[in-house]
Amino acid sequence: MESDLTLDSGLAESGLSQSSLSQSRLASGFDLALESSLAQELAEQELAEQGLDEHRLAEGRPTGLSSPSGRTSHSSRGQSSRLLAMNAVSSLIDRPVSWVALAGFMGTGKSRIGWELSRALALHFVDTDKLITRVVGKSIPEVFAHEGEGYFRACEGEVVQRVTRLEHAVVSLGGGTFVHEENRHLLLSRGPVVVLWATPETILARTRNSGRPLLHTPDPLSRIEALMNEREGAYRQGTIHVNSDGRPSEEIVEEIIERLWNYQDAVYEGAFAGVQDSAPDGVQGGAQEAERAAD
Repeated sequence: MESDLTLDSGLAESGLSQSSLSQSRLASGFDLALESSLAQELAEQELAEQGLDEHRLAEGRPTGLSSPSGRTSHSSRGQSSRLLAMNAVSSLIDRPVSWVALAGFMGTGKSRIGWELSRALALHFVDTDKLITRVVGKSIPEVFAHEGEGYFRACEGEVVQRVTRLEHAVVSLGGGTFVHEENRHLLLSRGPVVVLWATPETILARTRNSGRPLLHTPDPLSRIEALMNEREGAYRQGTIHVNSDGRPSEEIVEEIIERLWNYQDAVYEGAFAGVQDSAPDGVQGGAQEAERAAD
């Protein structure tokens, strides 16, 4: 579940930075629990991929994940090709980047697109909201209800610091994560951040039965529009912008990969420093149909 709830105004009024709040309010064992949970999550992905490889072998199919260029990496010692790729054989896989984050409002498809993108690029997948719930043992609505939003944002900040140290990952961010300046600076300093966009109508249609606290209002569409307007300025600071309205996930993943190749080419040419592409027209204010982001 994405953490698209109202940002804590009390945090700004108190003058506390996210990092100082983190130090003062998080339990002393949070870092250790986070490290353990992340390691377990990545290990489970390795085991799952190894199981898929064994299934492919049993059916006489090649092991490994197809890379964006259509090539396939193979395991030579019975290990998961994914594990080999993570451990210094990444040159076998033709990918534009080895780390990328997905940001955007809830219902734009970050979790699903992030997972499929990680499959296409043969990278680990980390959903920051799910990681937090795994660490604290509570759902996000429960964390908000029992601990308060300030505590959740502090957890979020700790998770961002950890996932930006990963080497081979696609990271799906909660809806409010990229809005915080400290998180945004860390993420953009680490690598490209792809922002997914959709109209408020699409977001409401995708999330109306999700049980999100944000939608517990007489007029959820107006609430979505208001929050999107508030967050638009932060979202537009992303590196790459892609519209997810009315498009199959495969098409969106292909576009993201193509844009990541363009990004990487520009980095090598020294032309991308500090430059982001444009967010799709039509999403501002959430009233019009979003157009596909231009190259």
